[in-house]
Amino acid sequence: MLFLLLAFGWNYWLPTAKDFFNHVTLANEYRPADLQNIDFHAYYTAGQRYNSGKSLYVYGNDPQGLPVYSDYIYPPTLAPVLGLIARLSYDHARILWLILYGLSYLGLLAWMAISFPRPARFTFLALALLLTLVSFPLLDHILKGQADVFIICLILGSFLAYASGRRLLSATLLAVATVLKVSPVFLLFYYLIFQRDWRFLILYAAACLLLVAASLFFVPPGSYLDYGLNILPQVSSGTATNLNQSLLRYLAFSPSVARLASIGGLGLLAVLIWLLSRRYPPAVRRSLLPLGGEGFTSQMVFILNLAGILIFVGKAWPAAYVWLILPTAWLLAGLIGRPTKPAYLVAVTLAAFLVGAKNYGFPILESLNLWGNLLLVGCLAFGSFRPDRIASPEAQSGGAI
Repeated sequence: MLFLLLAFGWNYWLPTAKDFFNHVTLANEYRPADLQNIDFHAYYTAGQRYNSGKSLYVYGNDPQGLPVYSDYIYPPTLAPVLGLIARLSYDHARILWLILYGLSYLGLLAWMAISFPRPARFTFLALALLLTLVSFPLLDHILKGQADVFIICLILGSFLAYASGRRLLSATLLAVATVLKVSPVFLLFYYLIFQRDWRFLILYAAACLLLVAASLFFVPPGSYLDYGLNILPQVSSGTATNLNQSLLRYLAFSPSVARLASIGGLGLLAVLIWLLSRRYPPAVRRSLLPLGGEGFTSQMVFILNLAGILIFVGKAWPAAYVWLILPTAWLLAGLIGRPTKPAYLVAVTLAAFLVGAKNYGFPILESLNLWGNLLLVGCLAFGSFRPDRIASPEAQSGGAI
């Protein structure tokens, strides 16, 4: 099986990924030049502007005197890192970016694999490679040069560190993910509400403050003001484009309504995790290794938290759904390793297919990632609340499936 997946990857996936990586997006009224990896170009340009002492977020004013904002929509904390990358030529910089997130992904894959018990490692590796090779969001990520692979590596690395008892490393990794893309902050629902770990919150807050404080030696404080007052409200209001695989896409006609829906949806996610925390005793809630083992209920809640974030954030492009490649492989490997009803496995498998599917410009088909994520979150919520209902009759009784 692994040989077939590797052969498919070498002969078919790599040539396709190469074409995506080198694809040129033609200039239009929004882009004055032909570009490769258009999202990475925004990071690269931000690095150049940082190096030259210009604003990361405002290019200047239009003829009406209104500010013209850049395509860089992330916090300024790691701008010095982008500045270092921007010292290279654009072609060398984008290749370095590809190598860095490719190695990060492979490193995380290896870390997760060895975190499974020996009998389940092959199952996880086969599923992870399969879902990676068929994931259109990953190809879209390569096309645009996004940063979401870095984000999910930090997020899952945080969980693995936490489950292995390294709380400080876990909090630091999540803090880095947060200052890179903000939305990982909502994974505190798992650590704070489900795990009830106030020490983690203290370490996480300290790590965030240290990262921001260290950045102030290099980044003008006004950049944080620009981001908080101008960029973050714009991102949180959503967008109606069919690329957006967030529920806020359907509410973008009103920025205020979209923001309220985002806050309300994330609040409901927090309440759901709180209810789950009350359902299980501390022994069941603990984060434990190996993956797919006795701590599987807790692991399902973590994946639920992770997947739920993508539903309620303002903007979730298809490339952001690389967040769910390894978690769905992890979930399926855990379910296959225990007596699980076939219907539940089919539903989770369908969700895994949809969150990795290509969207097409037709009704329903243009939001396949979103529909798959809604199905995935529904399956996770049901399986977490009623593990007895998804277990085959021969499964042992108990709090965890």
